[in-house]
Amino acid sequence: MALDIRSTIVIASILALIIGVSLRFVVRDYPAPLLPSLRLWMSGILLLPTGWVLYALRDAIPDLLSIVVANGVLGLAFGRLVEATRSFVGLPRRRLLAYVPVVAIVACEALFTFVEPSLRLRGASVSAIIGMQLAGGVWALVVHGERLHRSRWLTVVAFASLSIALLVRSAGLLSPGGIDPQGPFAPGVMQSVAFGLGAAFPMAATLGFLLMCNDRLMRSLAQKEEHLRAIADNLPAVVAYLDTEERFTFANSYFARLLDVDPHWITGRRLSDVVGRAFCDALKFHMAAARQGQPVTFETECDFRGEHRYFEASCVPDFDAARTVRGFFVLIFEVSRLQRAKQQLAQLAESDPLTGLANRKKFGEALTSALARAERTAGAAVGVLYIDVDHFKSINDTYGHAVGDAVLREFARRLQEDLRAGDLAARMGGDEFAILVENVDSVEVLEAIAVKLLQAFDRDVVVDPLAHTVGASIGIALSRGGVDAEALLREADVGLYDAKQAGRHTYRVGSRSPLLGAPAAPIPFRSGRGRST
Repeated sequence: MALDIRSTIVIASILALIIGVSLRFVVRDYPAPLLPSLRLWMSGILLLPTGWVLYALRDAIPDLLSIVVANGVLGLAFGRLVEATRSFVGLPRRRLLAYVPVVAIVACEALFTFVEPSLRLRGASVSAIIGMQLAGGVWALVVHGERLHRSRWLTVVAFASLSIALLVRSAGLLSPGGIDPQGPFAPGVMQSVAFGLGAAFPMAATLGFLLMCNDRLMRSLAQKEEHLRAIADNLPAVVAYLDTEERFTFANSYFARLLDVDPHWITGRRLSDVVGRAFCDALKFHMAAARQGQPVTFETECDFRGEHRYFEASCVPDFDAARTVRGFFVLIFEVSRLQRAKQQLAQLAESDPLTGLANRKKFGEALTSALARAERTAGAAVGVLYIDVDHFKSINDTYGHAVGDAVLREFARRLQEDLRAGDLAARMGGDEFAILVENVDSVEVLEAIAVKLLQAFDRDVVVDPLAHTVGASIGIALSRGGVDAEALLREADVGLYDAKQAGRHTYRVGSRSPLLGAPAAPIPFRSGRGRST
């Protein structure tokens, strides 16, 4: 049964117009790399109904419009569609390929309409030119660029079918004894096939072209996801995503390696099942804040695989279009090395590198804090023993700094052996040391400590192969409040001076009581180096 050609053209024009207008809204949602191809395709689809409508009005408008212009517009429309396929596969735009066929169509239609009227040659020429145009689109999709994906087959079939039908129609019109057209809308097998495929072309080809674009978009997204996954897996940090029920929907390979599990094992499990209830409870407050839409960054620590570790974590909420939290991203860095380095730096800032005792800064801070506590506690007392190594200068000058340092290290070791729990020993500089004693009942307690220290230093200090006789001169000061650190140290320093004047290797309690108040101009801490003889 032959088609009603005029009705087919009208229906095809309406469908092409609807498709072209719809594309106008669809194009905006595609990424920039696909927009040039989609815009060319949209313009081609919108030109088709213009040419078809002019062609359908053959009896109502002049032949110049219904034949020459109509077929020229159709040639331009199919040229745009071929340009879109070339742009999609990455071929450079060739405007001649789009406009030369249009010029050829217009010239042939004008020639065989007004100069040498021939319905057969007119139909054959326009069918051949448009058929060759479409064949160029097939070549671009099949031969050039990336391998032929299944998503391209519908567009290829649409182009190829219409191209073959038009070329066969052209050959039939030109062959001796071939088709003898009775008019532009006369029924016939080739007419029905050609115009039927032409009517179906916009829908089939556009659907295929959109499938091609979507396929490329999906492959691009999959490639980007693969790249992002590779980046996340190789970051030295935990990267994960949790939903509002604290179930993992993503976890990188670093997290899996940290837990020594398969990455797929983590996905779908709750946070408490993966990291344990204790660690989960430690994060409870921060997770609650993230679920409320607040980004949080915090530090935490835990025992993991037999080692105490430190972590810095960030939780960033993920909102949907309604600004409702649907989950949160988690980024966790292990900062154990950094934290230990900070602790070591803090220790170095408060300790003497030679002896390992507290340094002058630490001792001063501890003494100030102890006096403040004593102020708040009735009857509390703070004691200080200021100690100088006897004969150190002669040992250091005679045997050198290496021996001198060994003597100081042994002196510090013996000093610590006789301390009570809670007492603080410090090297104040050179050969001077100090001991802070809190919660002292009387000065007699400090004197007892001094006696034990003197006994500890009765033994010679052996630095291979020599034994060195050293002693200790000790100054004692006691305060029950109402005095500052400088004043208390001055009192102990006075006692130390008195002990040295008494012949060394003894102790003396400071002769001027701190309870009388500190001098107006306190003596600053001395370095101590070179004080002993």
